[in-house]
Amino acid sequence: MLSFDPITAENIGKTAEYFKYKISRTSDYTIGAMYMWRDFYQSSFTIYDDMILYKVKFVDHTSFTFPVGGGSLPKAMEAIKEYCKENNLPRWFCTVPEEAIPTLVEDYGGTKPCNANRDWADYLYNADDLADMAGRKFSGQRNHINKFHKLFPNYSYQRITAENLPRVIDFLIDYEKNHGKEASLAQEELTRTLELIPYLDKFKLPGAFIEVDGVIVAIAIGEVIKDTLYCHIEKANRDYPGSYQMIVKEFSNDMRTSYGIQYINREEDVGDLGLRTSKLSYHPVALLDKYCVLIP
Repeated sequence: MLSFDPITAENIGKTAEYFKYKISRTSDYTIGAMYMWRDFYQSSFTIYDDMILYKVKFVDHTSFTFPVGGGSLPKAMEAIKEYCKENNLPRWFCTVPEEAIPTLVEDYGGTKPCNANRDWADYLYNADDLADMAGRKFSGQRNHINKFHKLFPNYSYQRITAENLPRVIDFLIDYEKNHGKEASLAQEELTRTLELIPYLDKFKLPGAFIEVDGVIVAIAIGEVIKDTLYCHIEKANRDYPGSYQMIVKEFSNDMRTSYGIQYINREEDVGDLGLRTSKLSYHPVALLDKYCVLIP
């Protein structure tokens, strides 16, 4: 029978070896997302026949994610079937990308009990759009950026390193105290961000910040898998007008130059209307829906 291990800082590196087999650009198969939300979703994993299998608690169901890897999908699906039978569990799959729906529905007889939840759709952008912000549709963002340049001409953009990491942590603690949202999920995100920060180098997650007169005013932390940057964390001090637009543009340009990325996934808005308005204003090229599938 399958045996699942809780995700830890020590074993999560094993899972990263399988991200090259991702069949979509959704954010769920990333070290950052898996580690940050491991306790919230009671996440665990196992490797079976060179396939990575995740087990999570999602919407009160024990669920699995779509198996990926270099091994046999039929064998992995059969192993999950036996595990569910032995543990008297329904076969729920969650955060299923559009690309995997035909397999689960047509090949395995699965059903989608409901439509994809808009709150959990990932925002996918063209990397050039965010790095350049060219054209009329980005005139609003450029206005904010121009204002920032005028107000803070001596700003600097820097990568996060072991030496400046304590200052980044101080920024996040101050942000949570003075600018954090009261919503429970937003508070959870800030807590998990502080857990993730010490492992940026270990997990190979690039990050950067913008500084004005020795004060960090915005940060971004991401993860590059194949041609896509996954932005796990974006925070900016609104007391510095344009700081949010600046970190989005500077970080996107840096990652494009350093890694040759073509797309940027800035993850979900989780139903926050302010966040939704902001993410839409950067003109995503797609919203990546995720589904729940039940297999009899």
